[in-house]
Amino acid sequence: MKKYVVGIDVGGTKIQLGLFDENNKIILGKHFLTDKEIGAGELMDLLAAQVRKLAAQAELTLDDIRGVGAAFPSYIDYEKGVCVETSNIMSLNDQPVRDMLSERLNLPVYVDNDGNLAALAEHEIGAGVGIDNLIYAELSTGIGGGLILNGKLYRGMHGMAGEIGHMLISDSTGYPCGCGVIGCVQSISSGHYMARYAMDRIKEGEESRILDYAGTISNIDTLAVGRALNVNDPLALEVVNRGAEYLGRMFHSLNQIFDINVFIYGGGVTNLGHRFVDRMIAAYRHHSLMDQKYPARFIPSALGADASLIGAALQVK
Repeated sequence: MKKYVVGIDVGGTKIQLGLFDENNKIILGKHFLTDKEIGAGELMDLLAAQVRKLAAQAELTLDDIRGVGAAFPSYIDYEKGVCVETSNIMSLNDQPVRDMLSERLNLPVYVDNDGNLAALAEHEIGAGVGIDNLIYAELSTGIGGGLILNGKLYRGMHGMAGEIGHMLISDSTGYPCGCGVIGCVQSISSGHYMARYAMDRIKEGEESRILDYAGTISNIDTLAVGRALNVNDPLALEVVNRGAEYLGRMFHSLNQIFDINVFIYGGGVTNLGHRFVDRMIAAYRHHSLMDQKYPARFIPSALGADASLIGAALQVK
């Protein structure tokens, strides 16, 4: 029996690959930066070449690989294996990524949304083991998520459920998002747009230690915001409170829709630390009337940055 599986996580910032054994353990991995301008065919060529290199590094051939699972930051038609819409890598839109990669490797390929697969991984081997109903939230460059309902990953009618980052939560706040609207939670509370808000406030003349840590306005990111937050910089505090407030509203709306109050959260934005997370949870509790009777559980991811990669591998039958 072929006991090895390859997982791929195509992110908006970087691409990860991992070779997994029969116990779902990563035995070899690699990563590289995402070229957002790359064509779909070129990307599939690159991924296929990297899978072959990964196998060769482990002194294996593709004949030793049972299959490949891939996570994309996209709306995925799961049944067809088609990437319907991607805000970060536009060339993937309407592309049959499953078949494209399978043809290049002559292996079974399984594809799904990265948030779905992170939710699957946390439920099966991470922080959500034993919890039949939970919502996973990936708070990163963008905001994604996944739903576990009655012990199973819920994909919806077209394989596109769980895109919590594009919930419309404001008609007056936020930046234009790749999803086509202004005011979704991603356009306010994602790492990309939190950093952009800090940039704009500084351009308007606001003095901030954020710039000391970033060096230049164009280099501002959540890492610089976090460092400024640690020295109680007022703008950093404003950025963090603003992002956390709208995330709290998002979780409240999700609770109202699904009657689920177990939230697993991960992603680079959570590296802002407990002041950000505490403010996010406080915002949820402020808006939720039912929290006093049914207190929500906010649980940090157990699998961290590897959640989607592990979930990708877990897809392979």
